[in-house]
Amino acid sequence: MVDAVVWQDSEGVWRAALDTSAIEGGSKLADSPALASFRRERKWGTFSTLDACNYALNVYEDGDVLSVVTDCSPHGTHVAGIVAAHHPGGDGALDGVAPGAQIVSLKIGDQRMGSMETGCGLYRALKAAVDNKCDLVNMSYGEPTSESNHGRFVQLAGELVNKHGIIFVSSAGNNGPGLSTVGAPGGSSSPILGIGAWVNPDMAAESHSVIEAETCGGRQYTWSSRGPTFDGDVGVDISAPGGAIAPVPEWTLNAKQLMNGTSMSSPNACGGMALLVGALKASGMPVTPARVRRAVLNTATQLSDLPHADQRLTAGRGLVDVSGAWDYLVSNEAADVPDVRYEVSVSYSNSR
Repeated sequence: MVDAVVWQDSEGVWRAALDTSAIEGGSKLADSPALASFRRERKWGTFSTLDACNYALNVYEDGDVLSVVTDCSPHGTHVAGIVAAHHPGGDGALDGVAPGAQIVSLKIGDQRMGSMETGCGLYRALKAAVDNKCDLVNMSYGEPTSESNHGRFVQLAGELVNKHGIIFVSSAGNNGPGLSTVGAPGGSSSPILGIGAWVNPDMAAESHSVIEAETCGGRQYTWSSRGPTFDGDVGVDISAPGGAIAPVPEWTLNAKQLMNGTSMSSPNACGGMALLVGALKASGMPVTPARVRRAVLNTATQLSDLPHADQRLTAGRGLVDVSGAWDYLVSNEAADVPDVRYEVSVSYSNSR
């Protein structure tokens, strides 16, 4: 049992405090932090010293609704760490791909459903991405699908990319190596870049204890989902390293953990694109999802151990090459290349 008190302080800021004394190792109300909505001050509390589970608060509707936000697995923290973990004063070994990026956490999983995402959670997350003026979205979530570019969420994701100019990447799925195993939304939604998972010899040796890994060379993880989609698209757009030792929440009692999956390759690719976005902004060059997508796809490193057709269905265009993509953007900065996209809709009729 946790009691909560919500009030408006002298500066008009809504605050709340939790009494967690009923939890072993918890705090009385007088000893709990008075927290504003997280986005305002970026402060959090801890339920108890025993569980080490942190929480953040959000106050809505003039104090009538209090949202107590926790995570229900280490997955989200691990993914965010791959993109933008930053350890000031360190040697950079534990930093993410883009340690200067700022993270907006958009929770779509419902703890009552074992962290399964809900439609309401997805729609609210897309709106929050726009409201917070995000440059990129990574979604390390997804399920199998038999229909491509289908549903309200895909329609809204298209608006996010094409109308609001936000780059959207997502995991392609972990149901390989069979053909047509890419999931939704990554791999089966045109506005979203679907990311496959690749492993190099060093990762194979250190993370999976593969003997003589050098003789095997880098390759796509066997479980990384493959294309094509059921409507004929290649499915996987590009690939990135699909494993990482990255931060996890304090309640796990670990500082970091090894995880594998396209859930890890997607934030790796997203971090690389975040570097490109930051460089474009710093150089005063225009930033659009189409420009970044074109640069990344046209400069990907092809995998030499796969025939061309097999590579496209397995690893997409190949591995993300941030340096090559940046050179491409610089060399084509003056080129007047329009951002072109197409939309195809199909209606079914029962008439004979």
